[in-house]
Amino acid sequence: MGYLEEMAKYHKTERQKAFGYDFLQGAEKYEVWDEIQVGSEAVSPITFEVKAEDLKAYAEGVPDANPLFHDEEYAKKSPYGQLVAHPIFTTMILFWCLQRGHGTWIRTPGSGNPGQILEWYEPIRVGDVITLKTTAYDKWIKRGKYYMRYQVDFIDQNQRLKARQWVTLILPKTREDLLKFQKGEHALEI
Repeated sequence: MGYLEEMAKYHKTERQKAFGYDFLQGAEKYEVWDEIQVGSEAVSPITFEVKAEDLKAYAEGVPDANPLFHDEEYAKKSPYGQLVAHPIFTTMILFWCLQRGHGTWIRTPGSGNPGQILEWYEPIRVGDVITLKTTAYDKWIKRGKYYMRYQVDFIDQNQRLKARQWVTLILPKTREDLLKFQKGEHALEI
């Protein structure tokens, strides 16, 4: 049994079961450092409709015992009146919405994650339909590694900005580097 089959036994929600976990599949279409144009913007064609089961499963997986994230009865009595998303639930939204097309950098095999910056403006709640607007914010070379930073806006169905995240990754420089990694010919130094 491979690791994907082993992990499948932990998938509880509809979204977890539908997600494509094999990041090597389709990697030839992923964005690499030398192809990213700073200032380019895109709106994800895939949206994320927030369901209670997603919030609960995420809080369980983190794990976080705060009942605002998993206990519907408790959350109903809170100032929010319902479950709200865990602060880093944005990661789940990112991976879901950026599965294909623009923004595939988040799934790039061999990439490293040196850090994120996240600002919240309003809680993400059950029933919200989140769309991502991504902007290639910056890219640079440091100690021989290829860094890129995207600004990602999480926008709800009413065009309200819920959160803004600056995602920084170390990426393969070229498509050739990515394809070598995909074939297992060499690992990237991160």
